[in-house]
Amino acid sequence: MSFLNFLKRRKKKARGRTPGAAPASVPGPAARPADTRPVPPIVSMPKSAYDRVYAEVMANVEGLSQDDVAELLLLVKESGSDGLNLGGYFTRGYERFFKNRAWRWREYDEWRETFEKLAAFPSNWTDINYVPTPANRPTHTRLLDLDVVELQHYLTETGVAFDASLQKTQLASMAEHTEGLKTSKLWTRLLKKEDEAVQEAIARRPKVLYDLLMRTIAYRAKSIRDLERAQALGIRKHEVMLVFEADRRFVDLARKKNPDAVPPYYPNDFTQLRPILGNDFEND
Repeated sequence: MSFLNFLKRRKKKARGRTPGAAPASVPGPAARPADTRPVPPIVSMPKSAYDRVYAEVMANVEGLSQDDVAELLLLVKESGSDGLNLGGYFTRGYERFFKNRAWRWREYDEWRETFEKLAAFPSNWTDINYVPTPANRPTHTRLLDLDVVELQHYLTETGVAFDASLQKTQLASMAEHTEGLKTSKLWTRLLKKEDEAVQEAIARRPKVLYDLLMRTIAYRAKSIRDLERAQALGIRKHEVMLVFEADRRFVDLARKKNPDAVPPYYPNDFTQLRPILGNDFEND
């Protein structure tokens, strides 16, 4: 096509344009469709041992929203030490997310049911449902909950002579054998004190469970970090170290249930894994 013909074609196209339209030969900058714009690469950081354990354990906690779970994790991370600095977040975490709220930890409930079926519990098992029953204790034992001054005052009121140097257990024995003990003001105070202890035990249940929950997460994460460090050094075998040998059947049960499990195998378990070094390849 000659340059002249090119000009004629431009003039013809110009006559066919709508007034005010931009010249066809000078197109405006076209916006690139949003779906074709380059997307910056997403760099995913490897999750820490604490993040992994936290997600796994908290998946078994009912009564908290996803936002609650995420905010609690941030609170833990702000404290540093990857969860082991419980003092840095324990009280704030409980007050903000668990206090006065109906919640449960299914893993704890499942282990309790398992041990109940076995009619046996690990040495360090914590029963959050335990409530003291003072009335089932011997009178002498119950009197030991009182102060020495209270026992001395009671014996003085009842006219029982005693040596001021006597220990509490001796004073309690003397008070136990006095007439009218269970109709006395001393006994009324004792009953009130026992009732307060029962109410305090009931009120502590949620906080005790929360303590077990956060310690389980923190120390399982530590076990994983220790295993990963050992693996980086070429250590592949570990020995199970028990606080009480009688607990081995409970640990074996937990490891059979989940071969990939790490201590604590159940709430309040103090088991540790000791790396096997050198030529010691004995299976644990």
